Amino acid sequence: MKTLKDLRPGEKAKVLAVEGCEEIKQKLYDLGIIPGEVVEILQDAPFGGPIKIKVHDYYLALRRKEASCILVEESK
Repeated sequence: MKTLKDLRPGEKAKVLAVEGCEEIKQKLYDLGIIPGEVVEILQDAPFGGPIKIKVHDYYLALRRKEASCILVEESK
């Protein structure tokens, strides 16, 4: 199963689930990253930097640790 961290810029994916501790899950839910939502990878910073994504009509930067908690299914 893929996570958001595995995707490359330009790819879109549907969120299947959010794993991890309740604190991280709640933070991601509050940001709009919930099962069923489509997210787009915009930028993958080098050297372990953050991943910039688009969800709904706004942009977010996620730590790689957070992105690895988001299980996704690629969409077209």
